[in-house]
Amino acid sequence: MGNDDSESTALVAVTGFEPFAGRAKNRSWELVRRLRGRPGVEVTRLPVDFRRLGAAVDRIVRTRPEAILMVGEAPGPVLRVEQIALNVAHADRPDNAGRQPRSEVVVSGGPLALRATWDAAAVAGRLHRDGIEASVSFHAGTYACNAALYRALHLARGAIPGDGGPAIGFLHVPETGDAGGPEGRQLFRALGTGIEELLAARREARADANRRGDAPE
Repeated sequence: MGNDDSESTALVAVTGFEPFAGRAKNRSWELVRRLRGRPGVEVTRLPVDFRRLGAAVDRIVRTRPEAILMVGEAPGPVLRVEQIALNVAHADRPDNAGRQPRSEVVVSGGPLALRATWDAAAVAGRLHRDGIEASVSFHAGTYACNAALYRALHLARGAIPGDGGPAIGFLHVPETGDAGGPEGRQLFRALGTGIEELLAARREARADANRRGDAPE
């Protein structure tokens, strides 16, 4: 098992999810855990538990990584690059603690929607050029994946005054398939692309802040 929380400072934090709905594996974690030991990368397995999820995400953001790449699994054959997180928790099935929020908010008083840091269309375009089929998604659902992304984006907005905190993005990988097979190897490459795109966005944000003269000391 991977870390259940990320206490050490890392250049990049990458998260996957624990299994849920009675399944033995979650494909997001099967891919993410392969990044263990990569210099500058800290991997975390997030709980599919709405009560515990917020605290787990908060711990990651507060370590102040340069970037956070979140990965979840979803039905469908194609990798999805998420652009929007909604302040809505509406579960069509219980989480791993048996809780099933209905028409609740992720963060009280937060805006209805927040944008991921990256340009999802540009990321999907790069993946296509690299031979990896991907699509842009403007709806990360209303289950744990969306809740994790929204929570991270909301907290990061005020995490580092002046330059907006870590760059944050989310990839939804197809929920079926062999993580070690040809498609799995492509998806693993997509994680590397996602990390690169987020770090580029972070550098650009910092450069913009420096030009404005409001970067943190």
